[in-house]
Amino acid sequence: MSTTAETNKNLVRRYLNAFNDRDREALSELLAEDVVEHGIHEELQGVDEILEFLQAHFDVFPDYSGSTEAVVAEDDTVVVRYTVSGTHSGEYHDIEPTGHTVEWTGMAMYRIEDDRITEIWLEEDRLGLLERLEVVDPPAHLRI
Repeated sequence: MSTTAETNKNLVRRYLNAFNDRDREALSELLAEDVVEHGIHEELQGVDEILEFLQAHFDVFPDYSGSTEAVVAEDDTVVVRYTVSGTHSGEYHDIEPTGHTVEWTGMAMYRIEDDRITEIWLEEDRLGLLERLEVVDPPAHLRI
């Protein structure tokens, strides 16, 4: 693996650790000022919007944290497969707190430029999250 790819993987690992530690200062240092996040919500522009979005999730799931299953890097791109979990303690998209501890999976792709994360793409199993919150039922053919 190239030195650049390994360096970029380490940068993303530091970002994920800062996420779990709620270290806003470290998150701000690792994100480019004009970072763009695409994914499970509307597009977020800039460090402040991303930090506000994360804080909203921390308010809803106070023990919200992630674990990394795989990290793959090539050139300026790092991809992470992860699992996040948290206890639903606040209102989430008009869903009153259930007190359920829930877990869902996702994948994120990070583009690195000048030792900063400049772009993030997220894909998460939010339908699975809604099933675990008992807001929707899984399709009948998938029930055990």
